[in-house]
Amino acid sequence: MSSASDTPRVYLGAYGFCRDPSDRLLLVRMASGLDEGRWTIPGGGIEWGEHPDATVLRELGEETGIVDVESLRVAEVYSHTYTKSVERPEDSVHHVGIVYNVTVDSLDLRFEQDGSTDRCEWCTKSQARSLPLTPLGAFAVDLAWPRP
Repeated sequence: MSSASDTPRVYLGAYGFCRDPSDRLLLVRMASGLDEGRWTIPGGGIEWGEHPDATVLRELGEETGIVDVESLRVAEVYSHTYTKSVERPEDSVHHVGIVYNVTVDSLDLRFEQDGSTDRCEWCTKSQARSLPLTPLGAFAVDLAWPRP
C-alpha cells in the first residue's frame, strides 16, 4: 500500500522487441537509476504528442544506433506496478509499455553515449537468462523463449 507522501503515477512507454535471424534478442543495459546495470529491451517514455510508433523508432536509434527498420507492429502490452518501499523510495508507478515486434534491416549496433543505457547486445537464450534483468527485460525474454 502506498504511503500518504506517495504520489502514484502512470508511465507510458514504447519498446522494441527485436530478434535476429539467429534467434538472438536485442537487449540494452541501463546506465543509471534504480535499474542501473540491469538489462531490458530498447525503448522508453512516450513524449507529449508523440505517436508510440515514433517513440520506439527514436529510442531504438538512440539506444542501439539502429535506424533502418523493415517492419513494426504491436506485439504485446506490458503492465507492471512498482510500489514505493524502503528498497524503492521513489513514488509508486504503474509502468505500461507498448511492445513492438520490430524487424530490422541491419544488425550493427552502437552504444548510447551519455544516455539512459550504456550497452546493447544481441543475446542468445542462455545469455539473456543469465543477465540481471529489469521486469520488462524478463517479460521480453519470456516472450522470446516461453518457459514450459
